[in-house]
Amino acid sequence: MRAIRVHEFGGPDVLRVDEIQIPSPGPGEILVRVLAAGVGPWDVGLRRGAWNGGLPYVPGGEFAGLVEGDTGADAGFDDGAPVYGYPGLTGCYAQYVSCPAEQLAPIPAGLAVTDAAGAPIDSLTAHQGLTDVLAAGPGDQILITAGAGGLGHFAVQIARALGATVIATASPRHHEFVHKLGAAVVIDHTRPDWPDKVRDSMGGGAQKILACAAPALDGAARAARDGAAIATPVHADLPDAERVSWLPYDGEPSGSRLIRMAPWFDDGTLSVHVSARYYWQDAARAHRKVEEGHTRGKLILVVDDDLSRAWEV
Repeated sequence: MRAIRVHEFGGPDVLRVDEIQIPSPGPGEILVRVLAAGVGPWDVGLRRGAWNGGLPYVPGGEFAGLVEGDTGADAGFDDGAPVYGYPGLTGCYAQYVSCPAEQLAPIPAGLAVTDAAGAPIDSLTAHQGLTDVLAAGPGDQILITAGAGGLGHFAVQIARALGATVIATASPRHHEFVHKLGAAVVIDHTRPDWPDKVRDSMGGGAQKILACAAPALDGAARAARDGAAIATPVHADLPDAERVSWLPYDGEPSGSRLIRMAPWFDDGTLSVHVSARYYWQDAARAHRKVEEGHTRGKLILVVDDDLSRAWEV
């Protein structure tokens, strides 16, 4: 099969198309023919040197595709069943990937396959942070920073689905988009005083916060009231820890959590905003776009040739 691999750390140009063996699924794993893969900042970070495994490696942590042969039989998946998942932070920029059965799920009927490829990591991370970490629910006011990004745009929608009122931050060009996602108030986080604006709009400060991006960590702490809970999957120094309660966590792969979110995808409560699709062998272009920052929603690599022709990528 063909796969994109990183042989040495560096810029986007280190991404290289290679011919390699199709992976052999181990016990409890399913072989999937990849139709599309999501692109995220984790891909860029690993490519630059954060990957601590061996070289070369295949980037890509999320996919949408079709079950290959009888490899999914033990888990109840027929040959050709459409699935999406999060097998780990690598392996998905390829024509085939092997994924543990408990880390994938059927693609919801309301979700297009290319869009599904951009859902697993960020939707799972947002749902976990809002439910397991912050216990968000009706009557809560939730501050979500970077509400237009990959993680943030899922978080805004999920918080609303859970019954919370959402105050989000975003740059001005994304305000209308974030309002349409469900935010009651959107604050301009390009202004140095944005934490003060949040405190004004939330009656003295936020009590529950999902901090979705490293540049906003300091502002999130400043926007919080004393004793506030701030959940974040961002790995960075956490400021003002004496006054607020930081709750760092890592988004976990979970097919069952994807299944729990499926009704929201089906009825339109939850959607994936895809800002751009790229032919997968142009992954370097997608990485450059991620490095520019301020991406609205998700970027997708279309792996299947028929799909790439249909999307004209």
